[in-house]
Amino acid sequence: MNKASKLDMRIEYLADHAALIPVIAMWQQAEFGYLTPSVTIEQRVARLQQSLQKGTLPTTLLALSSEDEIVGVASIVATTLTHKHLSPWLSAVFVPAELRGKGIASALSLRAVEEVRAMGFDQLHLFTPRNESLYARLGWQTIENAKIDNTPVTIMSRATNLA
Repeated sequence: MNKASKLDMRIEYLADHAALIPVIAMWQQAEFGYLTPSVTIEQRVARLQQSLQKGTLPTTLLALSSEDEIVGVASIVATTLTHKHLSPWLSAVFVPAELRGKGIASALSLRAVEEVRAMGFDQLHLFTPRNESLYARLGWQTIENAKIDNTPVTIMSRATNLA
């Protein structure tokens, strides 16, 4: 399969796959630990355990392959590291490096938009240190450039009523 080809997958709730929490916590620590160096894997596990629910915040979505292997993850949370007055947030979108470019992150973020629309929110927010172009293609608008510690991030927002 070439890198650009789409992956056959489905999106489900972490609530139905709680056994995957340790794997996801390790992914998050490896990928995002530099943004919050004081957060431990145990704290990430605890946060993920809090998201074992559906239809309310926080919740976590999983992308699973046709072979039932986890190929991506995204959380929807009430607040994040910045802009505490905005809610909710798409957070910790992660796809393993070898699976990037197959539409997994896009599918997860668009499903998150559907989820928050169903919860009654008209906007979903995110910050990204390096994927502004991906989210812009999906209808996200840049609202501000900011820093988390010394890391530049782009704050983005997307209306939930966009097709």
